[in-house]
Amino acid sequence: MIPSVNQVIPSNINNVSNRFLPIAESVAKNLEAEPKITDFNILKELGAGSFGRVLLVQHKITQVKYAIKAIDKRNKANIQEKPYFRREIEIMYRVHHPNVVKLFGHFEDNTYCYFIMEYISGGNIYALVPKSRSIPPQQIASIMKDVISAVYFLHHMHPKIVHRDIKPENVLLDKGMVAKLTDFGWSNYMQGDIKRTTVCGTPVYLAPEIINNQGHDEHVDIWCIGVLLFELMAGYSPWGGDDVQTVRYNICRLKIRWPRDMDRDAMDLISKILKYNPEERLTLRQMLAHPFFTKYFPNPASCLIKPNNNTQYRIYVVSKDNPLNWNPIFNGTDVGLRLKPYSGVEYTTLNQYNYQNLLQKYDTLKKEYNDLRTAGFSTTALDGLRRELKEKEDKINELARTANSGFKYKNYKLNTDLRITYDDLVTENYDLKNKLNLYETHFKNQNQSGAIYFDKDFNEIRNSITNNNKAGFNQAIHRLKTNIDNYTQNNYNAIISMKDREIQKWKEEERRRREKEKQQFNALINRYDQTLSMGERENQELKMRLKELEGFFV
Repeated sequence: MIPSVNQVIPSNINNVSNRFLPIAESVAKNLEAEPKITDFNILKELGAGSFGRVLLVQHKITQVKYAIKAIDKRNKANIQEKPYFRREIEIMYRVHHPNVVKLFGHFEDNTYCYFIMEYISGGNIYALVPKSRSIPPQQIASIMKDVISAVYFLHHMHPKIVHRDIKPENVLLDKGMVAKLTDFGWSNYMQGDIKRTTVCGTPVYLAPEIINNQGHDEHVDIWCIGVLLFELMAGYSPWGGDDVQTVRYNICRLKIRWPRDMDRDAMDLISKILKYNPEERLTLRQMLAHPFFTKYFPNPASCLIKPNNNTQYRIYVVSKDNPLNWNPIFNGTDVGLRLKPYSGVEYTTLNQYNYQNLLQKYDTLKKEYNDLRTAGFSTTALDGLRRELKEKEDKINELARTANSGFKYKNYKLNTDLRITYDDLVTENYDLKNKLNLYETHFKNQNQSGAIYFDKDFNEIRNSITNNNKAGFNQAIHRLKTNIDNYTQNNYNAIISMKDREIQKWKEEERRRREKEKQQFNALINRYDQTLSMGERENQELKMRLKELEGFFV
């Protein structure tokens, strides 16, 4: 985390009279001096906005290119939004995901705050919207899959993070059409079931619950994904209208301007996302299971990664490190697995065939792990899982050593694919370790009595093998299977009973809720009847007075 401004700070910082942000961690821990804008060569301006400018720069020492977001500290709006800038860098430092733009550092002087960010050469996808009708749907599906993967990661962080401003301007395209989410200025944390009430975001992308001030949560990101998919497929906004009020009216009444020739699968997916009730919207995983994605990708949900909250991350040192050979995951040493630029050594053992073998091995391992979860608890199977995991780790380490040595290869696209595949495998390996630890904990804590009982059967099996007693061996195996089935069935029965109790509880709560609503409705009807009766009496009185006045004038 970023140290507070009130903490004791190192002496090697810039002389800033009015500091906006906390000191960067690399500076606070004396790993480097606080950068200055003069440490970079400014190559060109990438864009500008009300906050300031975005610059393409190159570090004079490391020769690394970055995108620097320069925030004008003299701007009154920026002064008021100082807490948002602080939260933005705090969130971006925490997020390490291939579809999220990385923040490498920050610094400031008396005029500007500077965010040192990953440079994405393709720019944002806003320019694609008007001409999206000529873009193949498969390419749009690929972009959306990357966006969904990034949002899924944010929603599973602890605490979960809601972006709240997903739109074409905040989705960048890297080499190979890889989409990356950026701009966390409106992002915030979600604490339990507490909903946020801030009205924020872009008008065309506002969810109904934000417009109606009903309080919102991570479901607003789901809504934004639906609007973004519509714009990429149709080439225009779904709501129409020339003013904000008309747009808001159409959003709250779901008045969508569907094009006649829109892809049917895309239309069906969007209609299931853009629901007025947040709870009725598809989840991120359900989106990727929709035919719009599955017809282009064999297993689109494989891109979903959950963060490991126990992972330690390295501190990026701007004056020394290079994103190409820097791995954010800290494994207890300063070395770790780092990919180096591909140069100096001929392409040898690291090829597509080796990767296919590794992928096949990993798929087999996942299948055996799933079988292990459903087949009952067996220490033998658990040992086999450990061996498979160790063998896979050895292959990954061998692969890393080969990649660290560097190599030349003429097919650049294959080279890039291999590197991406390697990074994905390392990430999945950490995830698999977590699952294994959870399984072992469950085996020890939740199944102690069953494990002891099964050990008796295992002893009988071992004794029959030692004594070469085939009949005894078959009988012991049969008893073991029977005991596992009985033990599993007992667990199932207990779970079913618990679920039945929960269902009865839910039914009772629903009955009470309906009864309460009925009482409220009846009270409302009574008040309406009373008001109507009062209005009729007043109407009669007015008629009588009118007759009196008519008689007076006659």
